[in-house]
Amino acid sequence: MNMDRAIFNLETSVEATSLYILLCALLDQGEPLTLERAGVPWNGTPEDLVKAAEELIQRGVLAPSQPLTPTQPLEINPSDEWQ
Repeated sequence: MNMDRAIFNLETSVEATSLYILLCALLDQGEPLTLERAGVPWNGTPEDLVKAAEELIQRGVLAPSQPLTPTQPLEINPSDEWQ
């Protein structure tokens, strides 16, 4: 999957944008999309990681996953579903 540059038009937080870019990179490498896996290269706090994921879910970038746990698979929505 190629990163969709539309992420920059959403004007999400730096953390949410960074998480999106990180998730795209993991997907390109064939890695699982989970908070646990994203947390390995993540430079912020675990709380910031969860907050960034919640923001991406709220904006429609990530499909809602309940509950949002470290091992719950994440899914990136197409940019035409973003808000």
